[in-house]
Amino acid sequence: MRWLLGIFLTIGILIAGGYILLKGYPYRLYSKWMAGEGQNKYYSLSNYSSFYLKPASIEEIPPYKEDYSQLWREFPIRNAKIPLPVRHPMFQTIPFIEGKSKDSIPQLGIIILAPNGRELSRVYTMPMNLYQDFSQGQELFKLPFVRNRILKLNLDKLWKDIFSYQIEIKSKSLDEMIYDLYILHLRSRYLPKGTLKYGLIKNGQQALVELVSKDKDYIIEYVLTNDSGNIYSYILKTEKNNDESRKLRSKFLENISFNPADPAMGKFLYTEFKQLNFARQVDQEGMLYLFSAWSQDIESEQLLKEMIFYLERGRNQGLHLKPLYKYALKKYGKTFTTRKVFNDNDDPELTLQRKIEIEDINKRQELEREKQKPLPEPDLTPDEKMNLYLKKAKEEGPPTENKDMTIY
Repeated sequence: MRWLLGIFLTIGILIAGGYILLKGYPYRLYSKWMAGEGQNKYYSLSNYSSFYLKPASIEEIPPYKEDYSQLWREFPIRNAKIPLPVRHPMFQTIPFIEGKSKDSIPQLGIIILAPNGRELSRVYTMPMNLYQDFSQGQELFKLPFVRNRILKLNLDKLWKDIFSYQIEIKSKSLDEMIYDLYILHLRSRYLPKGTLKYGLIKNGQQALVELVSKDKDYIIEYVLTNDSGNIYSYILKTEKNNDESRKLRSKFLENISFNPADPAMGKFLYTEFKQLNFARQVDQEGMLYLFSAWSQDIESEQLLKEMIFYLERGRNQGLHLKPLYKYALKKYGKTFTTRKVFNDNDDPELTLQRKIEIEDINKRQELEREKQKPLPEPDLTPDEKMNLYLKKAKEEGPPTENKDMTIY
């Protein structure tokens, strides 16, 4: 009987040990994956970083009080409504257009310069994206047991947790471990390369991601908003040690909102532009109206031409025209220039292209003038001329009698 009892006892110990081992196995996998170790076909992150575990606390945005609100107006730039200075003595507004290729949707925005020409701020929009959970990138999340739990998650809460949830590696329930792994995976997909810190602002309504800046005098921030599954975003560039630049940052972070691009809004802005007097049309104020209208329909070649046409008739608009020339040349193969005004610091490639286009315009105008000139009369002999005069006299008939003739 003792040997039988010993066998049962051994089996019990093995079962208990196996149970403990089996129960602890998920946590061991979880803790290794959360530390960037033990990655396999079920779960792996090629860009793992420990800062994915804990978002940073974002400093509160200081309030911004505008002393001259009449010098600002909200303009839609693509899908973002941005407050911009209009005829403000302290700021210049320069269009920003950056396209990766001829057919790609360009990033559009505004660069704000101080009176001395130094860049104070830059804000530009990114194309709208749809919310993606990216979960099919991991075999672990394809398992029915795991997938069913992911599908039950509240998307609004999940979006906020991507940028705010603190992950603690400790013993917890299986559902909690699945959630942690899912958040870690989403952060590895949503946070761009070069992320320094991330968190929530505006009472959790927006996510802010600080990125590495090539220029150490500036900070670069990526701001995202989730609106019913539509992800709107923009990039904000701020000078670190400039009070005016930091005020602009506060103004933008507090006031920028989003709407889909709307060609009807573009037509409304164009109508408003036409109501400006000529001096304002050829200034940066007119450029803001046309640039905003064009941003609602960036395939409108005519609006781009008009922007260039009016700016070329203003004074000292080289900085405003350069990005428009460059984009037009990349997109359409020409700058649409119509005026021969050059500066010593112009881009040589753009200058050459503009000279070619102006020369073509001059040739077309010369041809048109030649067409308008009357044809020269053919050389006639004296007899031919006499016959021609007699023929005209017969066709015109006898002179009419002038009853009001006065005789002196």
